[in-house]
Amino acid sequence: MDVERVRGYFNEAGSVQHYARAVANVGLWKSEKLLLEKHFGKKEFLLDLGCGAGRVAIGLWEEGFESVIGADLAEEMAREAREIGECLGCPFRFERQDATNLTYPAGSFDGVIFAFNGLMQIPGKAVRQLALQQIYRVLRPGGRFFFCTLDREDRLYSKVFAVADDPEHDHAQNPHLIDFGDRHFETEHGTTFMHVPTRAEVEAALGEAGFELIESAMRSELARESAAVLDFSEDCRLWVARKS
Repeated sequence: MDVERVRGYFNEAGSVQHYARAVANVGLWKSEKLLLEKHFGKKEFLLDLGCGAGRVAIGLWEEGFESVIGADLAEEMAREAREIGECLGCPFRFERQDATNLTYPAGSFDGVIFAFNGLMQIPGKAVRQLALQQIYRVLRPGGRFFFCTLDREDRLYSKVFAVADDPEHDHAQNPHLIDFGDRHFETEHGTTFMHVPTRAEVEAALGEAGFELIESAMRSELARESAAVLDFSEDCRLWVARKS
């Protein structure tokens, strides 16, 4: 699995429409809203990476946040977000960006968001580390980074990875996998990729990039989410870190 195959998956019409429906039907999770309002000011300049069709960025606008750029690797996602934003009157800009090679000047943003497991959909540990370095670069000193991952040690994924010969994550059977913790699986929209890390793995990656961890909790520990959110995704870990 490489980044171009990931981009292709998210450019597929079915994937785009799935994320477009989430703008109206899911919106900001209660847990996301709680941490975003706790750690980011509504007048701060934010970058929403992996913005998809605009679920988080438009949700922030609806909550009164004033300055957000949405960026996604998949140009069709960015285009859909622009169209939805224009329809709703949201003034935010949506554009294509590669998280591993951002074009913004150093110190551009007060905060960066990479919601709904977006960072872990980048194949390869070294490539994900490039994304963390880029995020660190474009943050101002003291800027915060909010993101989400699955957790290989939680109740669900500890059981998933306990099945050693599952071809979705067994390297011996699946040549598309790079690192232990990778999953390569089929959805109704095609074949997709996800790395499922441990907490220690994420903490080490943040430290290597220069971040200070502020807060980390499972979504289920933070809020009781709606049925729409629970249908949209399984439980995951939310993180907030600071540029030292």
